[in-house]
Amino acid sequence: MDMEMRCPNWKGHSWLPYCWAILIFSCSRVVVALGLVFSQKYVPSSIERWSAGPLWYHQLLQWDSEWYFKIVTEGYRYNGDPTIQQNIVFYPLYPMLARGLVTFSGLTPADALLLISNLAGLFAIGVLFKLVREEFGDQLALATTALLSFFPASVLLSAGYTEPLALLLIVSFFLALKRKCYLLAALLAGLVISDRSTGIVLLPVLLWEMWLNRDQRPFLPALLPCILLATSGIWLFMIYLWSSFGTPFAFSDGQVAFHQGTTLATRLVAALKFEPFTRMILNDWNPWGQASWFTLLFVVLIVVGWSRLPSTWTLFAMGVLLLPYLTLSGGPAGFVSMSRFNLLSFPLFVVLADLGLRAKWLLAGVIGLFGASLFMNTALFARRIWIG
Repeated sequence: MDMEMRCPNWKGHSWLPYCWAILIFSCSRVVVALGLVFSQKYVPSSIERWSAGPLWYHQLLQWDSEWYFKIVTEGYRYNGDPTIQQNIVFYPLYPMLARGLVTFSGLTPADALLLISNLAGLFAIGVLFKLVREEFGDQLALATTALLSFFPASVLLSAGYTEPLALLLIVSFFLALKRKCYLLAALLAGLVISDRSTGIVLLPVLLWEMWLNRDQRPFLPALLPCILLATSGIWLFMIYLWSSFGTPFAFSDGQVAFHQGTTLATRLVAALKFEPFTRMILNDWNPWGQASWFTLLFVVLIVVGWSRLPSTWTLFAMGVLLLPYLTLSGGPAGFVSMSRFNLLSFPLFVVLADLGLRAKWLLAGVIGLFGASLFMNTALFARRIWIG
């Protein structure tokens, strides 16, 4: 870890840096709110929009949010035909938490989904700040917080998507890993994979960290329990699908309908042949063009961060990038959603923050550009023009 420790003097107020981190994130949420208001007044919708509620902030429930809303209100449905889009492909933790909140609080499903997302996003920033602060110091932690908070795809940290909850669980996983609490880390990994597929990346990270510290903590006795816990989210979901619909792989098979009929094997072969790179959009700064440029940036940051980050962080960043590339990018979507998937790859923002602190004027400019793009992406997302 070669990153320079930069710790300003907070005069004993250990809580003050957290206040700054939360303030930075809150400012980014103001940009999101302004994007919603602007969209409602000035951006026409390109297609008929599904509406989860009448209030202005209900615009944050678009695209995948509709499927989560239906899971909350109707439960899972599957008719056995994987060529028809059905909610069975969406992982259960986020909608089930919202359903429980609706049951016990009386909130509407729309408000429950947004409350969970926004609280999870807020706490994720706090835990992320703590994790990076302990590893590299306050200044780098604040810069990382700012870059992630204003990242153009970070509108999804306030939307009805799984990203906020996943980010909270992921940074909590790395905090547990740092403290060598392997069973807790495995449990958190299991929760992540019950929220979204990114959680599977945490298993090799956990095993690698356990192997590196095998002289301090027994490796073999903890191996099986940790593997079972870290994968519990996916195999429990498969058991439910098997008992309810007779097929444990319905969540995987059903993806065909969401990718214009392309199978996982077809997408994987195309990715291995590097076909997605031939379809990159590099001549436009719309959200689709941004996704292509950010994909290239993510690759560069992984290479740059190789000698700067803990090995488990680098392994995680590689996994977060490769998982959607190998399973999705070879299909018709290409790199369209790569910014969204890599929103969870916090180590990339740490590397970018470290580079930015070497030229603070450039860091401020990048955050400003991110903020402008965040405003644009929010307005387009609310009008159902950009999917995230």
